[in-house]
Amino acid sequence: MKVLYIPSGFPGIYYFFDNCIVNELRKQGHICNSFNHFKGLDSLMLNVSEFAPELVLTMTGFILPNEMTEWLNTQHLKTAVWMTEDPYYMDRTCGMINDYDYVFTIDRSALECYQEKGHPLVFHLPLGTDPRTFAPSITPDEQDLEDICLVGYPYPERIKLIEFLLENTQYTLQVVGGKWDEKLGHMTKNPRLKITEWKPPQEVAHYYNNSRIILNTHRPHDLAENNNSMGIMNKSINNRTFDIAACGAFQLITEELDLRTYFSAEEIISFEGNEELLEKIHFYVNHDQERKKIALKARENVLKHHTFAHRIKELTAIYKKMNII
Repeated sequence: MKVLYIPSGFPGIYYFFDNCIVNELRKQGHICNSFNHFKGLDSLMLNVSEFAPELVLTMTGFILPNEMTEWLNTQHLKTAVWMTEDPYYMDRTCGMINDYDYVFTIDRSALECYQEKGHPLVFHLPLGTDPRTFAPSITPDEQDLEDICLVGYPYPERIKLIEFLLENTQYTLQVVGGKWDEKLGHMTKNPRLKITEWKPPQEVAHYYNNSRIILNTHRPHDLAENNNSMGIMNKSINNRTFDIAACGAFQLITEELDLRTYFSAEEIISFEGNEELLEKIHFYVNHDQERKKIALKARENVLKHHTFAHRIKELTAIYKKMNII
């Protein structure tokens, strides 16, 4: 199948996603060209004319100009969007879905919303992980590991959580992500706290592999900076869940409705509230073998079911099946 892939246009982690998608499409035998929409409509027209794709696939669609989607819909080809920021910008995405023949979303609540709005071809498709990037590495001696690590943006709940742990435990904490130094400026002199700026995936894997416990908390659905006036709550787990597991690292994750769809309680341990988290941190920090046993099971699960290879195979299979019908 010939696929024209249009990247999201966003920097940072999206470069990584774009590369994973294009690489997997090609590995699975598809002919894939990548087109930068910043080149303009005339360039897109020429590319489509010369390449003659069967499917045009993009991620998020937020920056893709309307004139491009409108023109694509006049051509004899199929279009698909992978909504990878759901459900945080539902006010925007609900108005975009009818621009595409196929809609893939990472969140089950968003799936239900799009179906209610009448789109006939909406599918739940979480992001996957890249096991070449996220893999176990030679870890330092136990005494050199960080006790707790949190990777991600400092949302208010995460800031409160780190403050709580610094005030109520003696564990070392490593946070990785943009603006943590601003948000925790009043605590930067604490010798148990290490703050590192945003890192690309290849470097993030290092932090997963060098910590006893990875805290995996989810973005709140009701942040002021979201665009989700309908208040749609996320049901599905984030892609970081798969990355951490692929490293063979142990994580404590906030309980999400969809969690047990992907992982059993023997593969990933969840928590609800600070007190339960504190109890589980105390236990697992001091029980190395239990941590490693659980993390190994999660890694085996991910390698069998949740890589980008699995996701691209599912996406293309859905397309082929529905296109025949």
